[in-house]
Amino acid sequence: MKIKGKFLAVVCCLALLAPAGLAGDAEDALIDKIVAAYGGDALLEVKTLRINDRSKGFRYGQSFSPNEIDLAHYNALVTVDFENRRKALQWVRGSQPNISLQHQIFDGTQGYSIDHTARTLTENSGITYSSADRRVSWLLDTVLARMIADERADAVYQGEENYDGAAHRKISFQADGFPRMTLYIESESGRISKMQRSHWVEGQYFNYQFSGYKRQDGITYAASTYVTRGGQPFEVVTARAVKFNPEVTAVFDLPVGYGEEKPTIDFSKMTVNKLADGVYLAGQNWGFSIFVDAGDYFIASGGYRGLKDRLEAVNAFAGVDKRLKFQVVSHHHNDHLGGMKEAAELGAVFVTVKEHVNAIRESAGVTLADDKFVIVDGSGSVAGGKLMVVDFPTGHTSHLLVSYIPSAKIAFTADTFFSRQEAGVPSGSERLSAFKKMFADHKLDVDYFAAAHSGRVLTPAELDAAINNIPEDEVCPADWKFCMK
Repeated sequence: MKIKGKFLAVVCCLALLAPAGLAGDAEDALIDKIVAAYGGDALLEVKTLRINDRSKGFRYGQSFSPNEIDLAHYNALVTVDFENRRKALQWVRGSQPNISLQHQIFDGTQGYSIDHTARTLTENSGITYSSADRRVSWLLDTVLARMIADERADAVYQGEENYDGAAHRKISFQADGFPRMTLYIESESGRISKMQRSHWVEGQYFNYQFSGYKRQDGITYAASTYVTRGGQPFEVVTARAVKFNPEVTAVFDLPVGYGEEKPTIDFSKMTVNKLADGVYLAGQNWGFSIFVDAGDYFIASGGYRGLKDRLEAVNAFAGVDKRLKFQVVSHHHNDHLGGMKEAAELGAVFVTVKEHVNAIRESAGVTLADDKFVIVDGSGSVAGGKLMVVDFPTGHTSHLLVSYIPSAKIAFTADTFFSRQEAGVPSGSERLSAFKKMFADHKLDVDYFAAAHSGRVLTPAELDAAINNIPEDEVCPADWKFCMK
């Protein structure tokens, strides 16, 4: 009887601690409230959904100048087939005539990339139900309400919080293929006020804030979404149109008569290639570095995350144990600064332009003395000329350091000239003519081009071919009515 009495006492205490209305099964009760707020059976019975969002994005870490934040315009049409777990994205960045298109489909089994300018249709295993829409559907609170209803078994109640001046209850869940999301539910209405998910930078978060709720076909949705990343403005929806249960059969029809894109190289595993005596190209996925043996140490260029792994792989490949003394920083974009913390931990000196010093310090996350920087003004060299650098401003960034290894006649670039295809000529751009001229102006004789985004090494003949292989400007396909407005 004593045991039973203690058990009852604990139960009573737990009941008192539980939020009002959530005693017993907090998760189910809160999810039921969310579902009711978003339309009840009308929400749960939605088979298909179409979202047309126009938005503006703030390009932190990807802007032309490190001192300003660029603004990008997006127009996206997303079709979701909940019943068959299919998803399609038609996506436009910019405004005509300067636009960039992306069209991808996940048909429930296979992902496809469609290039309407090149008229190619390519199977893409990286396109899945969760990734096919470039996260656009996450901007709609109604989708999140449907997701947590479908994933209630994984949901975890996270307690109460006063958010935006009102009482909220928090609940988190993780659907297959998606990151864990935490929803802030207004206690009174049951609507989602905010969704939070982690950023790849530890301690930072994306916060999706919803407002301007509307009712259509018995279903609730927010007309506006504002996203912050690490506390800074990231994206804002400026116009939104939603359609519930549209006919979607034609959306998932694959184009007829399109060829297949040339096969790409698999860079999923770490690779090291010796390009010349004492010169190594190492990397995997989208991050590669070139390493130059300078005797007692290495010089590196290519600053993606995983720098330590690449250095370790090169040391193992060459059968040496040498430190990294100099790290060339190509430019200020955050993906190419991803390895700066590792470079700092390795004790490297940063070779850069003065305009990028603050961005490097911020990315490194540690105090870096002035003597940890070699500042380049136009051009320069390190280690007695074993590696040279030239500042090559482009439309991509205001400063871009190109590395050149005189002994091997090898140039290493970031975001300029590369190909991930197994063979064939890469597509060119107008800036490649200026790129070629830059080497001639500095009297640098190049036999090979390596790059930060690929393990494939290219030649001057391929550069000439790329200059003569500039694709036509992209235009919206005739049936993309949403981007004709």
